Amino acid sequence: MDNKLLPWRVKGSRHIHRDRWISVRADDCVTANGIDVSPFYVLEYPDVVLVLAITTGNQVVLVRQYRHGLGAVTTELPGGIIDASDPDPIAAAARELVEETGYVSDDLRVVGRLSAGAASRTNLFHVVLALNVKPEAAPKPDPTEAIDVELVDCAKAVRMGQAGELIQAHDVAALLLGLSAAGKLNLAMI
Repeated sequence: MDNKLLPWRVKGSRHIHRDRWISVRADDCVTANGIDVSPFYVLEYPDVVLVLAITTGNQVVLVRQYRHGLGAVTTELPGGIIDASDPDPIAAAARELVEETGYVSDDLRVVGRLSAGAASRTNLFHVVLALNVKPEAAPKPDPTEAIDVELVDCAKAVRMGQAGELIQAHDVAALLLGLSAAGKLNLAMI
């Protein structure tokens, strides 16, 4: 293996900030080629689930909500942080789906994992496909969330991704992974 592809050596590490949402860590590193990189900031976030929920009528369940970082209302897939009480991403996806949308499914499976930003972020997005979803309860979003639910057909969801209406990169990637896994999009190379 070429020396340039080896992991960096961490000489020291300290947390600059910690709260329930994020931890910021400053690492003092040396590359495999001996270059000092100090500090290198690492953002420690919890893992997240993204749920591609498809109804029996082939409609994708989307949510619209205000995102303060962007300062805008965005359209996105349901999802959220995997809580410590969630035994796995499937349980977290089922919980987030019903909390944000009121929809449930008994057919959920993980179809992919995405890095939130491998250069500086520690967390992963677990993409969960939920088939045959149906409304069962009123949504119960977190107190800080105001969410509208929107149903669109699969083709329109793809067009929304292409047009930038789904603005978060992980939502577009999860949409394509999920639709492909559901047999509703052929990504095979010819």
